[in-house]
Amino acid sequence: MQVSTRVRTLVDAIYDWSRFNGIPRGYDWIRKELKAKRVTPGELVRCTLRYGDVGTIRRIGALLERDGISEPLLKRWSGHCARPRSTIPWIPTQPKRGTLSRRWGVVFNEAA
Repeated sequence: MQVSTRVRTLVDAIYDWSRFNGIPRGYDWIRKELKAKRVTPGELVRCTLRYGDVGTIRRIGALLERDGISEPLLKRWSGHCARPRSTIPWIPTQPKRGTLSRRWGVVFNEAA
């Protein structure tokens, strides 16, 4: 039997957002865990790159950049996620309108 780690569960909250009842809750959960220092940004980056799909990698990368995580950690994505050719919504259930992060190809479409 395999038991999930805290950091893997955070990645899965974004990867499988419909099961966890909404992606905004996943973003908030990640922020709280980082702020409480129960997980480190480095652990989150490693786990995201290992288990996340392209959408998950892009969304968590955008989240970490938005929250001011150090640039060296963000650069670890460069070999794993090519320059985005298309855009994805920050919140998949909302229309894809809002501010675009060109680095991640994520449209920040959250409600004000």
